[in-house]
Amino acid sequence: MDRRRFIYKGSGLAAGSLMLNMVPFRLFSGSLKPDLCKVKSGDYYKATRKAIEELGGIGRFIPAGGARVGLLINSAFDEPGAYVHPDIPMAVLYLCWEAGASEMTLLQPVAEEYWKRSPQFSKHRFIINELKQVESNVFPAVYNEEDFNLMPIIPGAKQLKDVEIIRKIADIDVFINIPILKHHASTILTGALKNMMGLTTRKTNVTFHLGSGKRNDPEYLAQCIADLNLVRKPDLTVADATEFITGNGPAGPGPMKKLDLVVASTDPVAVDAFGATCLDAAPADILTVYMAYEHGLGEMNLEKLAVAEFEV
Repeated sequence: MDRRRFIYKGSGLAAGSLMLNMVPFRLFSGSLKPDLCKVKSGDYYKATRKAIEELGGIGRFIPAGGARVGLLINSAFDEPGAYVHPDIPMAVLYLCWEAGASEMTLLQPVAEEYWKRSPQFSKHRFIINELKQVESNVFPAVYNEEDFNLMPIIPGAKQLKDVEIIRKIADIDVFINIPILKHHASTILTGALKNMMGLTTRKTNVTFHLGSGKRNDPEYLAQCIADLNLVRKPDLTVADATEFITGNGPAGPGPMKKLDLVVASTDPVAVDAFGATCLDAAPADILTVYMAYEHGLGEMNLEKLAVAEFEV
């Protein structure tokens, strides 16, 4: 039987208001955790910490003995609304550090200028300075045997093959994906699923866009993205839905939408299904979402998800 969608309105909202809104809700406690957690706040650092806490805390992902953590952050763009707000990954990094992560690696390098956009930079500089990076994985990344692995076949993939992907993705214990839920001209949504293209070389990226013989063929591109996600599913996805472009993506500038939401889940398909609604689209209309769902990578039907909502 399908689970009902339960919504918990947090941070001091009175029980009476819940009754007035006629919204069914359930407190998530013990072993029961939400599938998706949304936190609304003007303080994105605080919202990120709250979202992960409500999923079960960073200890759910990083054991007491420490772990090698890899993070993929959509940070490379310059226009507001086209990149993840730096307060979000800073909060994730601090939680990982607090949990005793033995190693933290940026799977795609992040420029210091990006971190400096945040007023939290000085406080977190000691962590940022200790981060490792896959230095050669800067677009347009070129294959080298030390940093990249060639995967001729991805088990279960429908069309993607001969993928040049960073070796580090197989060496980490915990994989955290940090995308922004914004517009993309070819896939409609740039989110958790498409962010995985940041793990591959330019040659592989070109295959995604030109491999069908038709430039930016939406169906072919979406299937390649879904296939790529079979390589390794993120243990945790923390997505930026704070302020993002709704057109002219992925680079912008474009029209902006401000929701002040940080979204966290263990299910990247669910994150992108919610991201579709941020762009006023149905999840099933986003081919990457539908095809990843067909691969069994997550749930795209939002009504089947247990969703927790908070405002802090």
